Amino acid sequence: MGLGAARALRARRRWAHAVAASLAVLGLGLLAFPQAPPWTATPSPATGNSGRHLRVAVFNSLDTLTAVDVQHIINTADPDVLVLPEASPDRVAQAMAGTAFTGGIHEGLDAGFSEGHPPWVAPTVIAVHPRAGTYRSLAPTPTTYGAVRLEPANANGAPTIIGVHTAPPLPHLMDSWRADLQRLGHVDQTASPAPMILAGDLNATLRHGPLADTVHLTDTAQHCPTTTGGTWPSSAPAWLRSPIDHVLVTPDVEVLSCTVLEVGASDHLAYAVELRLPTP
Repeated sequence: MGLGAARALRARRRWAHAVAASLAVLGLGLLAFPQAPPWTATPSPATGNSGRHLRVAVFNSLDTLTAVDVQHIINTADPDVLVLPEASPDRVAQAMAGTAFTGGIHEGLDAGFSEGHPPWVAPTVIAVHPRAGTYRSLAPTPTTYGAVRLEPANANGAPTIIGVHTAPPLPHLMDSWRADLQRLGHVDQTASPAPMILAGDLNATLRHGPLADTVHLTDTAQHCPTTTGGTWPSSAPAWLRSPIDHVLVTPDVEVLSCTVLEVGASDHLAYAVELRLPTP
């Protein structure tokens, strides 16, 4: 190992120790108060819809996604839409090779980053199954770690799909985190009457900022027939995990079921929901 390599290794170790300490602070905060407060106000989802079913899963793999992980998610949740915060497009393409998702991988545009693409965090990617229809990418409301907005190519009642990854509430990122939550609040406030799904790693629970008082978007986990517990950290018991990975929907979408999955090497669980859309 040369002198330059030794210096680089020491720098990486210092960075890793700093991240570990920051994550400990984050963990204490989110684990101490993992659930939403009793005053949380969100719209109620629809009931009795007669439109088609749509299955959505969100999984922050920490950019470790493998073909085995993808197959496990497909076998267990069979998603029509898979939102992948922190997943490099090349890795996603390799992991999904040979699946039906191969032709429906949408990576984030530069416009999806509020402060430029940080090189140390992989972007957000959305993979869409052909049975969900054809989608095109549009400029999203940006977040620190990347957002993707997909609009249906045909007016067939398919929902707008937004994938996001916000900054975490670490001491040196608090301003970015608050700004991201405000941007999500803007997405909620300006949501159109058509169906919309917003999914991703929000690094927040329903007690944080605008998420505690949404107007058009409701958290599917609050309306599931059974309690799934949170998604982070995966090593904690269900009652102690913090629900920071979300699928939010507009009130015209019905929530049928929810589940969490342990997948691969990530410290996040995958969160999957089955929805029923309104009749077009």
